[in-house]
Amino acid sequence: MDFVAYNEILICEKPIRNEIVAGKKIGYTFEIRYPSYRGCYLSCIEDLKFEIDGQEIAKEKIAFSLNGKEFTISDLPELNHEYWYVMKPATIRVQQIGGIAPGDHTLRVYMKHRVPYTGYFGQYLTLISDRTETLAAEQ
Repeated sequence: MDFVAYNEILICEKPIRNEIVAGKKIGYTFEIRYPSYRGCYLSCIEDLKFEIDGQEIAKEKIAFSLNGKEFTISDLPELNHEYWYVMKPATIRVQQIGGIAPGDHTLRVYMKHRVPYTGYFGQYLTLISDRTETLAAEQ
């Protein structure tokens, strides 16, 4: 049986926000939380995927912002000194010219992550967190 008790906190219930630079929408942002009662280092995230309205977002278009720093998804496996505290949301920034249309959108977040304090005899507990929520996008 998979442990899914904390999946419900994975997606923050805040609106999706368009990013506007010089009067033009260049993308959008939303927030996620680490789905556990303990934090972890970003290197423990083995896979992280996002879908909006059933379409997977290309990893090259995603920036992961935490602790005042911004990373690409491909940076995460090397970030063994960057800690994600459970009460601190990460901002996900998606590059998309024109942003996202106002209204409701379905967001799915999939995360495969190692639980760092379970590493006994070289074996770590690996969890899958998978959550879908409907969030409103602001104009």
